[in-house]
Amino acid sequence: MNKSELLEALENGREEFLELIDDLEEDTILHKTNRDDLTVKDILSHLTRWEAELVKLLWQVRQGLIPTTAHFSGEDVDVINARWLEEDRSRPLDRILSDFHGVRNQTIRRVESFSDDQLNDGKRYPWLKGRALWEWIASDSFEHEQEHINQIQQIRAIS
Repeated sequence: MNKSELLEALENGREEFLELIDDLEEDTILHKTNRDDLTVKDILSHLTRWEAELVKLLWQVRQGLIPTTAHFSGEDVDVINARWLEEDRSRPLDRILSDFHGVRNQTIRRVESFSDDQLNDGKRYPWLKGRALWEWIASDSFEHEQEHINQIQQIRAIS
């Protein structure tokens, strides 16, 4: 995927996700849960946390550093998710929403600093084990949102 396609996917993915939650009442965002006992706020916070780790990863890559993000901590992903969920449950919704919007802007800004070759060369970053950087970006941004759309739809169905 070239840079312009990736940037378009980042923008379109976010627009699609926002359309899904745009008309939800605050009470639904804060209190209605799906079968996983997650609220919309919890899902937004989860997506934001992982994309923030992606932004950090992209910054480290631009600095020529090996990433030290949660992806490479050796800690179990479920443990990380549970800790972040607990930390963010008391955060106000307006902060969660602000961070959710802001992190995508940061991701786009970081992606813009890479060339097509840097995004597509699967051998360029050994720590990616043959994956292209664009694939990593996709999996922690618009693809990650797609994974959680069903959860939002479940909440919409019960509200």
